[in-house]
Amino acid sequence: MIRLRRSEPGGPASSGQSRLRPGEPLRVDLTTENRDLETKHMDDQFETGAARRWLQSLSLRAWLVFGFLLALLPVLVFSVVWYTQYRQQVAEPFRHVLHTQHRVLVSLERIQSNLWDIAASVNDYANEGDEHYRSAFEAAERDIATHLRDLEQTTGAYPAFAPILKGVEQQWAQLLEVAARVEPSGGNVDPTLKRFESVIAETGKRVEDIAETMRLMNEESHARALEVMRRLEIFAIIAGLLAVLFATAGIFIIDQALIRSTDKLVEGAMRVADGKRDREIDVRVPPELASVAQAFNAMLKQIVLQEERLAAAARADGLTGLDNRREFDRALDAHIQTARETNQPFALLLIDVDHFKAFNDTHGHLAGDDVLRQVAAVLARSARSADRAYRYGGEEFVMIMPGLRAYEAAALAERIRKAIAEHVMILPNGSENHLTVSIGISVFNPQASQPDIVDLADKALYTAKTEGRNRVKLTA
Repeated sequence: MIRLRRSEPGGPASSGQSRLRPGEPLRVDLTTENRDLETKHMDDQFETGAARRWLQSLSLRAWLVFGFLLALLPVLVFSVVWYTQYRQQVAEPFRHVLHTQHRVLVSLERIQSNLWDIAASVNDYANEGDEHYRSAFEAAERDIATHLRDLEQTTGAYPAFAPILKGVEQQWAQLLEVAARVEPSGGNVDPTLKRFESVIAETGKRVEDIAETMRLMNEESHARALEVMRRLEIFAIIAGLLAVLFATAGIFIIDQALIRSTDKLVEGAMRVADGKRDREIDVRVPPELASVAQAFNAMLKQIVLQEERLAAAARADGLTGLDNRREFDRALDAHIQTARETNQPFALLLIDVDHFKAFNDTHGHLAGDDVLRQVAAVLARSARSADRAYRYGGEEFVMIMPGLRAYEAAALAERIRKAIAEHVMILPNGSENHLTVSIGISVFNPQASQPDIVDLADKALYTAKTEGRNRVKLTA
């Protein structure tokens, strides 16, 4: 809530409030509202992050089930709705109508049969006067009364039958009344008998009205069923379209959860096969494939680490730890190319341990190897950060020194020579010794090729040896 803080001009300021001076703008305290907004924003971010973490934690099986259920949802819903509508509006009403129709038709057939029996009994009784015809009449009368009660029970749920049955019953009562007045006539024309025949014919028509009403009701039920089926067909089309839409959504979900992650794994494997190992595989869902990606990334790191170790081992000299001759050749080509492009000089120092063969013969090859390692350590300590020392072969070493001119290279080479000469060589047996080195120097000439540069340094080294060793010589 925004709070306005203000004090009356000239009056005392209320507790916890400052006085508003003339011309001072009104201050609005937004602290509480801003805090509420920040809290709400943080809560929204937390809920979004929690939902995302929950989705990413779903297993592959859960994603597949969810995708397939989403694809099948319209079909399932349509099946339930279709079955419910079909059962309530088609099957059950139609079954009820057919059952009613069967009972009504059976009762009507028996009523009509009994009406024929009554007509025959009354006519025979009028012509012959035999009392046994009256018994047949009474039996038929009881049957008709029973069937009329059955009709009332059967058609009680259909109001359309009520007036028709009422007319039939009235006609039936009239028939019984006329039949009771018929007397034996001995073959003469009896007006009462004619009246009976007229009434029974009318009763038959009334009974046929029940059958006609049943037929109309059946047609109406059939029409309703057809209308429901038409609506269900439209619903089926809509459900089919929804099924396609939801199936597409399900496929998209499965694609996001499985296929796309699998593609990332395959793409990462192909990159590794092509020698490109600068990027990890980023797979987060499902957890199963994420675990595979993590294992693959861990394996890739190990491969890169092993390759780096192998590359370092391939570059390094196994005895001294300096870079080897092959690495020197590559580095010399690179420095020549760079120097020609930038027109900056660099110096090449060829260093040879003096009287090394005699030292080996005296102290043994193990002591010789140990001495070479100590010379390499002195070279590494004496080099600048831009310089690089290599083992050239045997007791010979070489150094590349970028950015040096002849006099600068000679001064640095002299410092290296002195450092080696003053260094106390500790032999394997614990004894101490001193060794010296001879150094030949050549400086880069943009018109020179690599053999020329090395050859010039070798000639300078040869001069240093012939002049007594333990000295530095620069190419003339």
